[in-house]
Amino acid sequence: MSYNEKYPIISYRLPSFYKKKIEKIALKEGKSFGEKSKEILQLFADGKLIDMNLEVELLKARLEKIKVETKYLQLKNDYFENFKKPLSDSGTRILSRSVKHQQLISPENNQSPYDESNNRFMCVDCGNCFDFDSVETFLTQMREYKNHIIANHNRDLNALEKDVFGRVRFNE
Repeated sequence: MSYNEKYPIISYRLPSFYKKKIEKIALKEGKSFGEKSKEILQLFADGKLIDMNLEVELLKARLEKIKVETKYLQLKNDYFENFKKPLSDSGTRILSRSVKHQQLISPENNQSPYDESNNRFMCVDCGNCFDFDSVETFLTQMREYKNHIIANHNRDLNALEKDVFGRVRFNE
């Protein structure tokens, strides 16, 4: 095997932007342009320049998608159990968007504040309970919950909370 076969010459053209960028990196490391471009090609060929383990990344993404879908379905089921009817179409769209984009946006708790079995509202952020036993205390505690969210957590009611407070009725 000749020297040229063992170490072939590779010639290619780059846009001037890439050439200047590689020259700048090579200058910082004290290497020539040819040495640095050779090093980059070797790293790429060895699979060290980019992560070649795409199968693992794909499995992680699928698992994350399943987790989000499970959370979304759990929230819909919890709503149905509390109100004995399915979530409205607009509530479903809002809930779906907020759950699916939860990692991209700031995390928002999408748990219903209404606990029908114990006749109370529970703050989804800090766990404070607002118990009621009559229509008057029901209305008072609903107002207290809304004021608590604004005063203590510096936010408005989220879409699910608004939907819950629009539908909830006191049952004697």
